[in-house]
Amino acid sequence: MRISKNLSADHDLIKRFLNVLGSASVKVRDNKRAKPNFFILARQFMIEYVEKGFFKKEEVIIKILEEAGFPDDQGPIAAMRADQQKSRVAVEALMNTNAVWQTGDESIRTEVGWAASEYTASMRQHLERLKTLIFPLLEQTIPMDAEDKVSEEINSIVFDGGLKDGPEKYIQLVDKLESELSDWE
Repeated sequence: MRISKNLSADHDLIKRFLNVLGSASVKVRDNKRAKPNFFILARQFMIEYVEKGFFKKEEVIIKILEEAGFPDDQGPIAAMRADQQKSRVAVEALMNTNAVWQTGDESIRTEVGWAASEYTASMRQHLERLKTLIFPLLEQTIPMDAEDKVSEEINSIVFDGGLKDGPEKYIQLVDKLESELSDWE
């Protein structure tokens, strides 16, 4: 299916980000080299790449499901919206706890790790739901001739901010997070 294929690069980069954030969520609790700035950079990816970009692409999928007659308040649309909201709540919790850590309160590290873990778990679940439930449902819902049009619409979405020039900024951001995390060892 072309839609899932078009989103595979986004999925791969998000999974790579989730791997580094997940590792950081475990190490932050006891590692004295861990710094709050790591999570500020992580937030940039979460907001700019996931929230303003990937979720924007998902709106095309939601629109297709609505046009196919799926209700907003249950089923696949409600599940996607709930996943997105859970992600937003986790980002907010991460930033709130990280802000306390920035003031010098080292005792909050466990909560920072927990919030990062909540984000990674919710996004992993969301990506899995897309792969195993939403994409197969789209395959059954969209006629093949409309699939190309939908794929073009998804590809034409330009993220607010840095992605209008390509994903390189966010690839480099994940590279930087991976490098910083390796310095914690």
